[in-house]
Amino acid sequence: MKKFFSKLIFLSLLIVFIGSGFLLFQNIKDEYQFHQIEEQIDEEKNMAVEEHDFTEMEEINEDTIGWISIADTSIDYPIFQASDNSYYLTHDCNHDESKYGSIFMDYRNAANFSDNHTILYGHNMKNGSMFHDLNEYSNHLFFDEHIYIKVYSQDVYRKWVIFSTYSTEPDFNYLQTAFASSEDYSVFLKALLSHSEFSNENIQVTAEDKILTLSTCSNDFENGRRVVHAKLVEEVIDDE
Repeated sequence: MKKFFSKLIFLSLLIVFIGSGFLLFQNIKDEYQFHQIEEQIDEEKNMAVEEHDFTEMEEINEDTIGWISIADTSIDYPIFQASDNSYYLTHDCNHDESKYGSIFMDYRNAANFSDNHTILYGHNMKNGSMFHDLNEYSNHLFFDEHIYIKVYSQDVYRKWVIFSTYSTEPDFNYLQTAFASSEDYSVFLKALLSHSEFSNENIQVTAEDKILTLSTCSNDFENGRRVVHAKLVEEVIDDE
């Protein structure tokens, strides 16, 4: 009986060891794959951001619709859009499976940012990548000093100023993209403002404004979300 239990314990430990080894190998593999993607993205950044030319990015991935950047953060990525809100949770810019996913636009939105409310999603990764740095907006000083979001797309540069940020439970619907009237849109905007952890009296938001929402996971609540809302304040079209 002792030999039986000894073998059972040995087999159990062996299974745990093999399982741990596999998880370690998978994590190393994921990290290596992600660093390769980061290097690839860096190579494409100059043409996409500085020259507003997304030709090469579109050759890599036909779902490319823009590029997002926030100063002093790791948020500096291409934006993709699929036919649903699931695909880019688990796929990188090369369409390879990845736990890091990609930054992507809500499938309900117009890819040219023409909607009143455009939504972008990204994972809150422990290594600080994707939309992890949205957590910094829980700090009032960071909020005050990093209020601009820059978005580049083919021949267009857009600048957005942040007017609201908060963590929320999943029952608050901040993901509405269509509105029956300007009055409904105004009510929606007031709800976003009322949820904000901080306020900036210099930023007024009305139904005439287009807004951008960045959304990621938050540990503040079960299935919580960290949300940042910004309004469009500058749009430059390159006619050349």
